[in-house]
Amino acid sequence: MHQSGPHNPITSRDNGSIKHLRSLANPKNRRKQMAFLIEGVKMVEEALRENLGVTMVVAAPSLVQHHGKGVLKLAESRPVEILWVSERLMDTISESKSPQPVMAVVKTKEHSEEELLGSSSGLIVVAHQLQDPGNLGTIIRTAEAAGASGVAITANTVDPFNPKVIRASMGSILRLPIVHIADVREFIMTCKKKGYQTVATVLSGEKTHFDIDLTKPTTVILGQEGSGLSQDIMPDIDLHVRIPMAQTIDSLNVATAAAVILYEALRQRTGKT
Repeated sequence: MHQSGPHNPITSRDNGSIKHLRSLANPKNRRKQMAFLIEGVKMVEEALRENLGVTMVVAAPSLVQHHGKGVLKLAESRPVEILWVSERLMDTISESKSPQPVMAVVKTKEHSEEELLGSSSGLIVVAHQLQDPGNLGTIIRTAEAAGASGVAITANTVDPFNPKVIRASMGSILRLPIVHIADVREFIMTCKKKGYQTVATVLSGEKTHFDIDLTKPTTVILGQEGSGLSQDIMPDIDLHVRIPMAQTIDSLNVATAAAVILYEALRQRTGKT
């Protein structure tokens, strides 16, 4: 067995550990193996420091000259495997155009609908059929910043553990509960039974997001880029609100709309004007 180190890193794509790492580029394999990859000194260091499920650290030799001594020291103090790979091999594993010399395998945490609904935050975000990983990652980041209990992901939404989602979330994906839901209408009904008002933004809403009481337990439902929420679920949603904007603009990016309404909820809940 190859004992890798900074002076004798793995160089072969045929190595079993390398095949395992490369397999995590596939969403089906991520789900099957309950694991995903994170990249970069800052994110790996944070995951190690906060014990966020790292099982392996993957390092390239240049890490020791790349402000990487801190992350290496942390990795050595944790019960995780450290796998050294060549710079060229790191390029083939990473999804980034300019990869940093460190990655980590993180175990996926399982969260439940009950966990979201039972949280004291009383604020849930639903991402329904979103396709753009940058949008989903930004929404996850914003949801954490606004104090949401988590994000519910519906079928046909981009995989939340897609590398681009992870990068856009800036580490929030490691902390904020992410729950996959099979039926969005059923979840909306469950939220309502638990005392949550359900809110969606529409261009023709009579009330704005400033006019509604967002201090109540609230589920914010976000629809697909471009087409928005499908008409079949709109009757199930309690409040259809619009975000005021200049007449020259007909809509906002879904991640921006999420930030606008979630921060209004935060403003109302903290009592700040």
